[in-house]
Amino acid sequence: MLNWLLLHWNDVFAIYGGIVALCTTIVKITPSTKDDEILGKIVKVADFFSTAFTKADAEKLKK
Repeated sequence: MLNWLLLHWNDVFAIYGGIVALCTTIVKITPSTKDDEILGKIVKVADFFSTAFTKADAEKLKK
């Protein structure tokens, strides 16, 4: 499993990005704020793995 993940990590993150984009679209359409909170947590995971991770981002995660 780990070997497969190492070989296909690029594909995994591309799929994850597509899912987040689709979820973002759905969340923006719905009037509820509960799904906004859930999407915010999912996006924090994406931000953690972002290549543009800065010290300011690290401080936000500590809060």
